[in-house]
Amino acid sequence: MKKAILLPMLCLITLCGCEKSTELSEITGNTGNNENPETETPENGSLTFQLHTDKTTCNLLDLTVFSISFNRTVSMLDISHQFDSIAWIVEDKDKNLHSFRIMEQNEKTFLWSHCFYYPGEYKTYLAGYKDQKETLRSDTLDLQVVTKDFLGWKWNEFPDETGQRTGCVNLFNSDFELTYYNQLSDNGVPGWNLYVFNSAGEDEQAFYENSSEILYRYITKIYGAPSIDRNSPELTEAFTADFDYHPGYAIPLAIWETEQTRIVQLRIDDSWPTVRIYAEPLSGK
Repeated sequence: MKKAILLPMLCLITLCGCEKSTELSEITGNTGNNENPETETPENGSLTFQLHTDKTTCNLLDLTVFSISFNRTVSMLDISHQFDSIAWIVEDKDKNLHSFRIMEQNEKTFLWSHCFYYPGEYKTYLAGYKDQKETLRSDTLDLQVVTKDFLGWKWNEFPDETGQRTGCVNLFNSDFELTYYNQLSDNGVPGWNLYVFNSAGEDEQAFYENSSEILYRYITKIYGAPSIDRNSPELTEAFTADFDYHPGYAIPLAIWETEQTRIVQLRIDDSWPTVRIYAEPLSGK
């Protein structure tokens, strides 16, 4: 990943050998909606595989690790002989399928990680393909992705260490990868900052406009419409009065409020425009 130099290795482990998100039609050659394709019954002695995960209940944006195991000791040649590719498939709550190819002829990945960006129930499995046909499917695992006071965090479990930036691996959309860090204000109020990482090195103004819209849609999808929306004359006064932390050069763009948390989208005009989400506890001020 392009931000490997800048971000902690925690979110970058286990990605060696993985490709970008893969459309199922690229693997199967089928552009139709075939949700339950017939699979061949494995012959005696054939390879089978299973999917494993380090957790089945995941906090939003938390790193979740997955792995594949086979029914016997195998070589790379054994895998390539039986499968042209093996893909990790995730079905979200809206029945949308997302796929990521973990194995093909020249590359094999046995361990990988992902951060789920939206709460809800997910189903996930592995599928093996030969000659563009699904020939084997693993058992399906059920995952529950949950939110806490703000995204995947609770205010009463705020980390002692602050300021460390952490990237959130998004195997299904490398153009939308979030970075976050925590902080304490001068008054000791905890806060979380969230922004989109400019991994492609886009023009600053264009990236500001794109990431501003991405962050607005992301928070709105999780928490609903802002309590004070864009272009409202109340934004500046509410931000000044209700939030403890006020970074320099900051202009509030929208404000959300939940039972536990105040959330604001901020434009920061320092050298060039940037945008981020800032959140602090409702009882912080």
